[in-house]
Amino acid sequence: MHDLEKVLWHFISEYQYGGLYLLLSLGMVGIPVPDEVIMTLCGYQTISGQMAFAKTLFVAALGSWTGMNISYWIGRSLGIAFLRKISPYIHLNEKRLQRLEHWFQQYGEKLILIGYYFPGFRHATAYFSGISKVSYPRYLIFSGIGAFIWAATFISIGNVFGLRARRMIEALHGYLIIGGIAAFILVVGFYCYTIHKNRDLM
Repeated sequence: MHDLEKVLWHFISEYQYGGLYLLLSLGMVGIPVPDEVIMTLCGYQTISGQMAFAKTLFVAALGSWTGMNISYWIGRSLGIAFLRKISPYIHLNEKRLQRLEHWFQQYGEKLILIGYYFPGFRHATAYFSGISKVSYPRYLIFSGIGAFIWAATFISIGNVFGLRARRMIEALHGYLIIGGIAAFILVVGFYCYTIHKNRDLM
């Protein structure tokens, strides 16, 4: 077990539900926390009865959902003005900014559900949802559904496979990062395609 995992194991064993909620909330805001490992460890603890499966799932989903909502409001407080400030560095002019905002309002909810499974990508969907002012009631619903499904996946892996799940998550994590990069490329590609298609129809 790596040093970080030992620290997390001790922290979760000591603080259980409160520690789980705090770590996942911070992880969703962007603090470098190995969310999947944490949930898998908690899933393992449900085998021995140290933590209850249903309560662990609820707390994990709530912590993830809380972090996603904090990120949304940070993005919303920064607003499109923030993108205007950094636009020269990322090659976005005013017209492209307007298209990006409109496009994310249209497709952002679907990206929220997918984004949970990819480190980095999930944080971007939360912040851009806020920046683009995606409907907050709908964001609450989709981020809540995504948080529950995501938490259920990794807590169940820990519950079913026990300590063997650690090696599975280590192997899976690399693929998730690659998947996040691939998802980002696909999203950018789809964005460019829809913009080009709409331009042809005008």
